[in-house]
Amino acid sequence: MASKSQPGSILNTPQAEKLLRDKAALEKLLRSPDTKALMEMLERQGGLQAAADAAMRGDTTQLQSLVGKVMGNPAGAGVVERITRSAPKP
Repeated sequence: MASKSQPGSILNTPQAEKLLRDKAALEKLLRSPDTKALMEMLERQGGLQAAADAAMRGDTTQLQSLVGKVMGNPAGAGVVERITRSAPKP
């Protein structure tokens, strides 16, 4: 079953709200080697732009599939874990 959410709803989480208010932390996260590595992994899976476009319309199925593929790889799971640990907590 497809998981659908409202466009931008991920931005309404406490973690995202805190991160969006802290421009220095957001920039640090976006420039981190782990974030760059994650983006490269997602791009290598193919279909990242289409998945992002669908997610913006509220259909996160494709994006979840891409993330699942990356998370199925130990290197990908490690990158996601490090990004999660480095993100500001609410």
